[in-house]
Amino acid sequence: MLKPKLISFFKSFAFFSVLFFIVTSIAAILGNRITSKALDYPNLWELLLVISIGLAFVVAIVLMWNTSRQREQINLFIAKMEAMRHDTEYGGKVLLRPEDPLAPLANAVNNVQSLNRSRTKILQQQASTLNALLENMPLGVLRIQPDHKIVQTNAQAIHMLHLPDDVEGRPFENVFKNHQLLSIVNRALEQQQSIREQIMVDQLDVDIFVTYYQLRERHDELLVLLYDMTEVKRLQNMQADFAANASHELRTPLASIIGFSDTLLDGAQDDPEVRSEFIEIIHDEAEHLLALTNDILTLAKSPRSDKLIEEVHVAPIVDKVFSMQEKGRQKLDLTLKNEVTAKTIFNQCEEDVQTILTNLIVNAVKYNRQAGSVSVSAHADQRQCFITVSDTGMGIPSDQQERIFERFYRIDKSHNKKIPGTGLGLAIVHDLVESLSGSIYVDSQVGVGTKITVVIPNQIEK
Repeated sequence: MLKPKLISFFKSFAFFSVLFFIVTSIAAILGNRITSKALDYPNLWELLLVISIGLAFVVAIVLMWNTSRQREQINLFIAKMEAMRHDTEYGGKVLLRPEDPLAPLANAVNNVQSLNRSRTKILQQQASTLNALLENMPLGVLRIQPDHKIVQTNAQAIHMLHLPDDVEGRPFENVFKNHQLLSIVNRALEQQQSIREQIMVDQLDVDIFVTYYQLRERHDELLVLLYDMTEVKRLQNMQADFAANASHELRTPLASIIGFSDTLLDGAQDDPEVRSEFIEIIHDEAEHLLALTNDILTLAKSPRSDKLIEEVHVAPIVDKVFSMQEKGRQKLDLTLKNEVTAKTIFNQCEEDVQTILTNLIVNAVKYNRQAGSVSVSAHADQRQCFITVSDTGMGIPSDQQERIFERFYRIDKSHNKKIPGTGLGLAIVHDLVESLSGSIYVDSQVGVGTKITVVIPNQIEK
């Protein structure tokens, strides 16, 4: 079979051959009549036929070329419109001469193409921003369609719910392992309303907010937001425990002071021995109350951003703290060893270094055994400062070593009632080291002793 273009060409050629032959024949006959004589051409009709065929051939060629060119342009327009419909790459603009009949159509397609490119770029930017937001926000996010399929999620949700990586496109019933979560999502879909609840997912306390919304007519979705409240709950419990413990610890010395004061006012002050004993007890309880208040205020203080960083000579600070513990040293006949060399220098806040050493040494002295020892060592490199305080005291059971930095925590409360203190010293050290982005390590054995090592940054100016 001949191709459609050739068929069209032959049809045009035949049509114009006949047309031109008829036109030229009519012109020749009319010319003879006007001039009243026959033209002196013996082969006139053959000549007219040749001319007609030649003209028809030229016209048919021009028409075929023009039609082919227009068809290619239209196919190009169609291809571009299809590409724009499917959001694929659709190349450059269509360039035609202004006098071309399809020039207005080309301009219209070019304008739509430019508009589509601008909109696609904006949508891509918005999608990138949304994806970055979803991946970096502290919330777990899932989008669920009415057919129960998960269409979008983020890494936080996958981590919190222990979902597989290929969760998108799968029904949520096939991947959710928590029955409470399944129930909440099903209820939101059935009732077509938003629901908020708090549930336990494994060891996490999760606040779940399921929002039912409509994207467009007859197209609804669920947005599931998961917020890990575990740390918030832990801090709330710590605050509640701290308030209860602080109230109890404050009440005890205050009750003693009031009780012994009332006894003195009721007449005991007339006995010199009783008066002296009671006043000494009141003094000790007042000192304990002051120490407790100072420790609570220390814990409540926000870390300062304007700390003075300077060269801190550690050995003299250790000697100073040892001298402050002379009474405790004599009571237990302890040996205090300052193993810090005179060349040991920290680039840190001197107040922070002294606070750490004071609390660690005070604890090592208080909880030591008779005729025991306390050793302090320290060194620094270009990045970090190291402080180690070792004692030969009662030691800490392995199952309680993680709790010794809790506020008011005592290892054996019944045994430690005889040991003065606020129970906040190690908590102060822990909070301070944490604020300095440092670390603290405990190595302890019951009946042998305890070694606590603190590592903090050495803030050398560059």
